[in-house]
Amino acid sequence: MLIALFSPQILDFYKYSLPLNNLKIPTYLPENSKNFQEMRDYEGSECFTTPNGNLFCYSSPLFEDGPRAAYVIGQSGIDGEIHFDPVETGPNYFLMLNMTKISDNKATIAFADKDYRIGNKTSALYEVTDEFEWSTTVEKYDTFISHCTNYEGTSVTIVQYLGIKPINGTDYFLTWHTSADSETGVTCDYPQIIQHSLKHEFRDL
Repeated sequence: MLIALFSPQILDFYKYSLPLNNLKIPTYLPENSKNFQEMRDYEGSECFTTPNGNLFCYSSPLFEDGPRAAYVIGQSGIDGEIHFDPVETGPNYFLMLNMTKISDNKATIAFADKDYRIGNKTSALYEVTDEFEWSTTVEKYDTFISHCTNYEGTSVTIVQYLGIKPINGTDYFLTWHTSADSETGVTCDYPQIIQHSLKHEFRDL
């Protein structure tokens, strides 16, 4: 009995799984309901439906200059940002080091600490101090915590892999991110929090 109580699986449940159940993804209804409909009706906009039945729409991004990203609003009131990264280079933001295509709906993501910090030149609101490199295979709509945004773990960023989309003859990896909050906080160690969040069902998405 004592062995079972202190097994790694039990400890991981209380350290990671249970806190993940307390995560809440903020919604912005009713203000964003009008914005969602406007974006959905905008000429050239595109939409996709997640396995949980949420409809997310984005206006066609411009690729000539600036970041390959577009603001996303969901039917559920959740909003965030979608990134378009060429398959030949892959995404390299947050703790994602690179991504390799396996198939249209499957890819390998390499994560690393990358000296990631949130703040300015003189102070950091949050920084990743764990040194690590870790890779895993994801499928379309797999979702994970990419990083915490404060030391208490009461605010995190969630990334969802959306597969590959051809645009103007170029294949792009699509990833989408939003924020989530927790009253109790999650454990912000790496890559463990990424690993355990991949097993978690983010019902709001």
